[in-house]
Amino acid sequence: MKSYLLFDAIIHREKTAPLITSAKKLIEFLQIDAISFKGAKNDLGSEYMGLDRLKFLEHYAYNLTLAAEQKRDILCFEQSSLVCHAHAKEILLNDSNLKFEIALRLEKHNLSLNLNANVISLEELLIEEIGTEKLASLLKKPFENFQTALFLGSNSCRAKKYRKEELFTQLLDLIKLKQIKHASTFESDGFEVYDASPLLAKKLASKVMLDMFDNAADFVLVSDARSFIMFDFYQKELEKIVGREIGLSVLSLAELLLLALGETHKKSIGLDQHKVAITLI
Repeated sequence: MKSYLLFDAIIHREKTAPLITSAKKLIEFLQIDAISFKGAKNDLGSEYMGLDRLKFLEHYAYNLTLAAEQKRDILCFEQSSLVCHAHAKEILLNDSNLKFEIALRLEKHNLSLNLNANVISLEELLIEEIGTEKLASLLKKPFENFQTALFLGSNSCRAKKYRKEELFTQLLDLIKLKQIKHASTFESDGFEVYDASPLLAKKLASKVMLDMFDNAADFVLVSDARSFIMFDFYQKELEKIVGREIGLSVLSLAELLLLALGETHKKSIGLDQHKVAITLI
């Protein structure tokens, strides 16, 4: 198996701590060689590229170079950090002028630009390296009595270049989890407009949550840290805006898989850090 750096400097760590806790626990459970990516710059989100493209590229080139120097690939357990690292790498590999400019900037940090590190999603690692046969043998608590609303968000269009959605679905099939059909799978979660208009952001998020709730989802499964923030951290505020109780638990892939693999200790999985109580166990 390859060696990885687990990118845990995800966006708004104070609001996304459960995602970090569960990812580390899953890595430990499956004995994957993925150490915490020390010294990495925090995820900014793809929105930042529209504000300062060169700084965006320098930011992620810094992380890619650090990983390459350690001869490890970058393992991302959520969509935002995966897309940003992969997109920055793709741009630099295909634009020699930008690559030269970013190399000059990194020299100020005593780094020599190196884009050899790969960027891999959690689901790709699980399916293509751990394998479905091994995962199936470890399955203890399948989810055949539950149905989830999978939310991928409006950023999933860009993400399709760097992650395979079918692998995500394959894992859900493996644990026998049903998916409901809902119209908001690829809608905005509101995060990208939060700084400009918190009210608009929460209205967008509440519309999505009500759609999933009204289609009888038992819980919401998100692939992006930003969606987790909008749906879990701010859910009580969303309820005030729409004048309705929502009460939908929000889970990440790592949390879901740990539950399916038989882990029930809420603190070790990160479930105790949620704003909305997890009632599945």
